[in-house]
Amino acid sequence: MIRIILFILLVGAIAALAVFLVDERGHVEIVWGDWLISTSPIALAAASLTIAFISLVIWQISRWIFRGPRGIKRIRRIALQRKAYRHLTEGFLAAAIGDGGKAQKLARKAKTTINEPALALLLSAQAAQLEGQREAAIEIFKDMMVRPETELLGIRGLLLNAKKSGNQLEVRELAERAYRIRPDIEWVLTTLLELRVRNRDYMGALKVLKESIRNNLISSDLAKIRRSALLVEASRKAKRNDNQRDAHKLAIRSVEIAPNFLPASIAAAEILIEMGRFNACARIIESFWKIAPHPTLGSKYRSIYEDRDIHTQIKRLERLTKISPDHTESQILMGSAALEAKLWGSARKHLLEVEKRSPSARVYRLLARLETDENQDTQESHLWLIKASEAPPEEVWRCGSCGAIHTTWHILCNSCASIDSIDWGVPFSSNKKLHEASILPNDKRIESN
Repeated sequence: MIRIILFILLVGAIAALAVFLVDERGHVEIVWGDWLISTSPIALAAASLTIAFISLVIWQISRWIFRGPRGIKRIRRIALQRKAYRHLTEGFLAAAIGDGGKAQKLARKAKTTINEPALALLLSAQAAQLEGQREAAIEIFKDMMVRPETELLGIRGLLLNAKKSGNQLEVRELAERAYRIRPDIEWVLTTLLELRVRNRDYMGALKVLKESIRNNLISSDLAKIRRSALLVEASRKAKRNDNQRDAHKLAIRSVEIAPNFLPASIAAAEILIEMGRFNACARIIESFWKIAPHPTLGSKYRSIYEDRDIHTQIKRLERLTKISPDHTESQILMGSAALEAKLWGSARKHLLEVEKRSPSARVYRLLARLETDENQDTQESHLWLIKASEAPPEEVWRCGSCGAIHTTWHILCNSCASIDSIDWGVPFSSNKKLHEASILPNDKRIESN
């Protein structure tokens, strides 16, 4: 609309100027040397416009003559680039459906015409991998590492090949290089975290985890559990190196970060018992008992007072079990302690209460022992043992990836080398993974394709 108005105004102005010149009765004289040119204003204006038009035409023709070859080259280059991008598009589509031969052919065509070798290299690498040409793919990835824009992609390709061949040294070097380039990318942090955990470099793994937290790659709740898990293993490593001070500091820190993380409470309780700090140990166990009573913590609590007489032990255990009096573990703990103290009535009361609500092999074995110790009734004891053999398996520390049973929690499974796959639960024999909340979720790990 604005252009139309401006055009109308311009035409009106020209028309007004033309009318003015036609009505003008004067004349114009131009003296140039011996020449005298006398004409009317309208004729002079017409001549000026004609000369200007002819000059413009000559200028445009001159431009076409001098700039034509470059323009033709540019048009041809654009046409070639369009053709190359078409080859790339078709090539990536072929790679996506697994047609490696066609992808390689189109990659070669695109490489000769396109001005962006990064895309051509990427397609060539994917095509070589699809065709099983591992050495060719490695060379392409090395070429990528020379270019800043494709360096990280080349590193990832070489890293995947190194993982397949089992070259852990090369994997570590490539992961560290990728970390120096882009410490904010999820797959880089995930890979380096996994490598440092496998190498027992728990403090180094904590640094990588902090980068993940800083870049908002994991939730705050999950970050707390992961930090606590790494601190537990760091504490155990310090303990193996006879560094009790650091072991204690790291274990306490793991509990402070994630009070609801069971392995942290167990690790802290163990180190505090070894250091003779029984009151601090009792506070940690009592704090976790409010969340979820656990047999390991119950046994640790009993060990604090094992040098006391049995009746004093029971009084101490009553203090713990009053925190969660109706919980199965509280009942079993009191029942087993009463059994040790030969308080048959109290033991039977607690154990039968558990047997009604949550029968287990552990409870049946305690009831069998009760019959033997109190009544010397081997027949009744045998019946309880039969029930124990038929009861569902008890909860243990087991790997959710391979099903291996462990005596204690560890961040790394010694059987299948899975990371943070060990949890407390019922053993299983199928291949189904029961543990999904891993420190390195499977859907976040680097895929080979």
